[in-house]
Amino acid sequence: MRKDWIRTEEEIKSRQLIKLAKEQKKTNNLPNDQQSLVTLPLILRKKKRLMIRSTSQELFVTNPVHKISFFGVNHILHDDNRTLLNNINNAYQLVVDKSDYSYINKYTSSTTLSQFMKDESIMHESLIYFFKSIPEFQQLDVHDQVVLIKSNFINIIHLHHIIIRNFQDRSDIGNPMSKWVNEDFHYQMSRTHRYFYRFMNYPLLLKLTLIVFIFSINLSASWDMDQFSEYKNRRILFEFQNFYTNILWRYLNYLFDEKEAIKSMEIIVMQILRYQLLMVTMKNSVGQSPDRFQFHSLMQSIFGLI
Repeated sequence: MRKDWIRTEEEIKSRQLIKLAKEQKKTNNLPNDQQSLVTLPLILRKKKRLMIRSTSQELFVTNPVHKISFFGVNHILHDDNRTLLNNINNAYQLVVDKSDYSYINKYTSSTTLSQFMKDESIMHESLIYFFKSIPEFQQLDVHDQVVLIKSNFINIIHLHHIIIRNFQDRSDIGNPMSKWVNEDFHYQMSRTHRYFYRFMNYPLLLKLTLIVFIFSINLSASWDMDQFSEYKNRRILFEFQNFYTNILWRYLNYLFDEKEAIKSMEIIVMQILRYQLLMVTMKNSVGQSPDRFQFHSLMQSIFGLI
């Protein structure tokens, strides 16, 4: 009796996928720097699904992000991946719906830096609420949560801005920002924002990127090194970031072909680094403001003033 006669349909599909993966590996001759992206390490543990509860304690109804097509191992989003992505999207939308961003596009040349900081606290608080809905972030020691927020928010808050503004430039911020910092700073920030506009049809991609980089240690530079130089559990931070990086990579490969996925990952990382450099300039200007100790307490903490 032939073995394929008694195999289940699931076993047959599994073997076909394995065979396809082997063939794909033979035909791909990528440079080493690209291979390192394609073969990102996998988390060797069973991942619990991210299940966010609404205020009524009812579980979200999860719908497929896209239809699944079996055309390569890296292009597959498994059911638990799709559930995770849908719950991330739902959690983010819940936070956005509860926040008031009416101040956007209402700035004038007379708007003060203090007012800007007060308004920005709304944006920062909403992002904190989003991260608090992520189970992995909740599992962290409160000390580590605070360090991650103080270290990484200043570099990633811009992605939150881009999503809230629906990938549109702000016409009102140019003059006041040029006054608070300098004209070139505003130009460079706008230029960096526009790199992410290529993802305007995939805002979930930026929401996932926010989660990847909130767990970042390598890009972090705590303001108060005496108090925050040591995380209490670095291993679990690496584990969480590794897990979400793999989800991000799978999602990129699902949305785009391999070449475009690699290019997209490169753009994301490089522009986060650009934000980091630009915010050093912003931090220096904020630190010289005579009103700096009148800023909202959260913003004082984010900018290392307290």
